[in-house]
Amino acid sequence: MSLTRAYAHRIRQFGPNARWYLVYSLLSGFAMGFVQLLFNLYVLSLGYDAATLGVLVALPPIMITVTAIPMGMLGQRLGFRTMLLAGVSLMAVALIGIPLSGVLVGLLLFCGLRGLANSILQVSNAPYMAENSNADERTHLFSVQFAARMFANFGGLLLAGVMPLVIGRWLGVGAESPAAYRGALLVGAALYALSFVPLLRTRKGPVPEVEPEPVRLKEMFRPPGLLVRLFLPQVVIGLGAGALVPFLNVFFKTEFGVSDSLLGVLFAAQSVLMAFATLVGPVLADRWGKTRSVVGLQLTSVPFLAMLGYVPVFGVSAFAFLCRAALMNAANPLYTAFAMNKVSERQRGTASALMQISWQGTRALSAIGSGYLQEASGFSVLFPITIAMYLLASGLIHRFFIRSREQEA
Repeated sequence: MSLTRAYAHRIRQFGPNARWYLVYSLLSGFAMGFVQLLFNLYVLSLGYDAATLGVLVALPPIMITVTAIPMGMLGQRLGFRTMLLAGVSLMAVALIGIPLSGVLVGLLLFCGLRGLANSILQVSNAPYMAENSNADERTHLFSVQFAARMFANFGGLLLAGVMPLVIGRWLGVGAESPAAYRGALLVGAALYALSFVPLLRTRKGPVPEVEPEPVRLKEMFRPPGLLVRLFLPQVVIGLGAGALVPFLNVFFKTEFGVSDSLLGVLFAAQSVLMAFATLVGPVLADRWGKTRSVVGLQLTSVPFLAMLGYVPVFGVSAFAFLCRAALMNAANPLYTAFAMNKVSERQRGTASALMQISWQGTRALSAIGSGYLQEASGFSVLFPITIAMYLLASGLIHRFFIRSREQEA
């Protein structure tokens, strides 16, 4: 059977819940393109500096770090479908509140709520897909879901890039004014609310005859050696990513003076390439194994990261930006599927929480520091930090799961 036919066969095996979850991913991925592109620009248009922006960018990951473990345990008890519905509801409220808040207190409040919603959604994402797939199709489901979100994100980013101009003309204000950004973000919030519908179409899982005993806190850390090996690389990647990745739209604005519409096209192209690269991931995993594929993809992205930061030509930087994102993010669903297979079914909710903490907590700290470094030195000092952390994380994965001769899940 050819690779294409084998891939299609795996996709056809997805159950109804998995398919509706893919529809949810398409709708939410499209809408979140508005926040991804315009939030930073909205905050700066209000007159706040990069240090304040760094705090606002860091707040959602901080909330995820604080709440991920209780949300994971709650999901194990209430069910991950219920948690997803709650998370989408809270996220919709946050996305409406952010553009309606021009004062710092309001921005802090709704960014915190966005972080809580993200905690619920991200902690529930992997266990929900794991419980609605079998081992043979799981890697493909994780990759297809990530790719579907990225393809939808492409359209959202394109629309977000032109929406401030459209709304600015309608309101008679500049395209880069707070009012134009506010209107565009509200459009994104309305679109996000639609993603609630496909989740309602999913079915609850079968009720067990005997209610399972809830996972206790101490059980989450057994075996401790395995969990440290699984999540330490995520800690390191979070440190590197948080310093730079959330601010790349600001980087292109300040270094090259690109327009919002061009920025939207650039980030939309990134989403498409990330989606295609993600779809290739399972093919690489079938041939070389999940962890070897993860390490190879991450290491290949590093030269493009250096090119992005140190070649002062927009075309070259844009090309490097696209390649780096595609390669680095293609590894994410492979590693998540690998982690879900390594832990027991009862530990998936809490393991997902620990993965989010290991990634988001360090990303938050790094984002706060990045804001102050940008004020003092610009972006030049941030690229070496991210490069070093990516190299270290790849080395840790190689040491823990390849050299150690552990069997891949």
